[in-house]
Amino acid sequence: MRLPDSRLLTLPLALAVLALSVWVYWPGISSPSMLDDRSNLAVVGHLGEGFGGAADYIFGNRSGPLGRPVAMASFVLEELYLDAGTAGSKQVNIVLHAVNAGLVMWLFSLLLAHARVPQHRWFALLGGACWLLAPLYVSTVLYVVQRMAMLSTLFMLLACIVYVYWRRLLFRSLAGAALFGVLLLCFAAALLAKENGALVLPVIVLLEVLWFAARDRTGKQNRALRRASLALLGLGTLLAVLLLVLFFERIEGGYRHRDFGLLERLLTQSRALWDYLGQLLWPELPRLGVFHDDFAVSRGLHAPPDTAFAVAAWLLLIPVALALMRFRAGQLLLGAGLVFLVGHAIESSVFALELYFEHRNYFPGVGIFLLLVTALGLLARRWPPLAAPLLAWLAVYVLLLAVQTGSQVQLWSSAPLLRLNYVNQHPDSFRANEEMALHLASVGALDSALAYSRRAGELSITERPGDWQIRDLALYCLAGREIPATRFEELGSVEPQRPFAVVSTFNGFAKILQRGRCTLADTLRFSDRMADIFLAPGTTASASANIYSILAGIANDLGQYARAHAYMRKFLALSPNNVRGMLMQLHFTTALGLEHEQAALLERLLALQAAGTLDEGQQQTLALYL
Repeated sequence: MRLPDSRLLTLPLALAVLALSVWVYWPGISSPSMLDDRSNLAVVGHLGEGFGGAADYIFGNRSGPLGRPVAMASFVLEELYLDAGTAGSKQVNIVLHAVNAGLVMWLFSLLLAHARVPQHRWFALLGGACWLLAPLYVSTVLYVVQRMAMLSTLFMLLACIVYVYWRRLLFRSLAGAALFGVLLLCFAAALLAKENGALVLPVIVLLEVLWFAARDRTGKQNRALRRASLALLGLGTLLAVLLLVLFFERIEGGYRHRDFGLLERLLTQSRALWDYLGQLLWPELPRLGVFHDDFAVSRGLHAPPDTAFAVAAWLLLIPVALALMRFRAGQLLLGAGLVFLVGHAIESSVFALELYFEHRNYFPGVGIFLLLVTALGLLARRWPPLAAPLLAWLAVYVLLLAVQTGSQVQLWSSAPLLRLNYVNQHPDSFRANEEMALHLASVGALDSALAYSRRAGELSITERPGDWQIRDLALYCLAGREIPATRFEELGSVEPQRPFAVVSTFNGFAKILQRGRCTLADTLRFSDRMADIFLAPGTTASASANIYSILAGIANDLGQYARAHAYMRKFLALSPNNVRGMLMQLHFTTALGLEHEQAALLERLLALQAAGTLDEGQQQTLALYL
């Protein structure tokens, strides 16, 4: 049986599959905020009227080296014009995921048509549906801040699609030049959504070398394009090696704050990449989710033992790849597989990032499902009678993925079930235990919350006992219970020279205080205890600049301007050129009537304003004191 491979039939079915995915994902809009959602996006809700505040947020984010303004702009526009909170953000992500899947189907259709795969539109539709409904992506789509990865992938896919059309024209016409301009815009937008967007360039070069082989649809080779693509491949490889050598000390220095080194990270990633592959194609549902800080570090080839097998498997793929290069079909398979590996070249290589995150597969997974449908399509090309049964079984696989994704979405739709699942499946995860502690406290189960907090503290590699104590104070407030006096007395008693280390824990407690979840009496007692630790005459205790800034904010809320001023002096001693810190100190000196210090701060801030250092919001704040 031969299916009619026409757009009139496949396009409506593709739209139906995309609509199905939106329906499957929609219950997830009630899922909770996670991790970086709180720190990166909470400020959006405080946007003032006018473009100044919005522009500051778009261009002032520090999530990556380039600030990711394209992704930030999407959050700002959503707040200004949709204003539907976390649920609205998740709705946008769900629709964006469906749009990306449509682009994946389009790209697969173009690539499979060039490879002369029979029924290429059907294979493209089902391959894109596999990517769309892979359960591994639930934690990307419903984790709001990962819109950064989703938008970067959107423009990477567009860049690949535009390239396929551009290479048919090259620079032989005005349309070709225009398409090249669109290609550059897509690349820039991908890069400014998330830095991983830079990887679309090596992906395109590899597709040209291995997939297209500089041939047009008739099989005729463009020798100039062939030479150019090979030259770019060689230059890109040389540049990557050169950058690694030049910045090796900086890369290695990034591991100072990790409990693993560069070699240990590389060994661990050899296992993580195989795990990603398995979770994409045949997922182990209970392990899926955001929390993977319990992923074991490979301390050597036999610790854990499967490290040696993972490394050996990657080494074995080298001669396999060389053998595949001898055949045209092998080059196609190799090209698809390398999309996966190149897509991981930043986040799963030498850089001192955390070891395992599911969202890192959002673009690389395109390569895995391209590999799947290419292998099946090549079988159908070699033995045409196999086409129909292969497509049928692929459709069954899509339905299986849809059911699995639906079950994951239902789990995400219930915050208690989600957190319970995480702590059961990842009992050695600091984050899972901390999340469970916060959830239990919010429903009044203080004793259980404190037990999970203790477990989190025991698992953490960065927390000091003081950080654990601060989290416990937050749990008392969330549970609506008065904090015992002994809890305040304990603060700073362990490692008194540097009692606190984790800024996020401090910041979380500060937000609880600001929301009035603690009694005024407890808030005042906390403020007094912090002043005893950091501001008392002769004290030698110290903290990071950000902790001093948080304490200044708490003191300011209580009207304790002298304390706030003292904290900001410590902050500015550590970060003397911080504009936000100077503006805060300007507020405190004004409130305290410290005219000489106020004048000095104004002079410095006006000089920075004249130099163009202050953003719009900072200029507006400064104008209040002139």
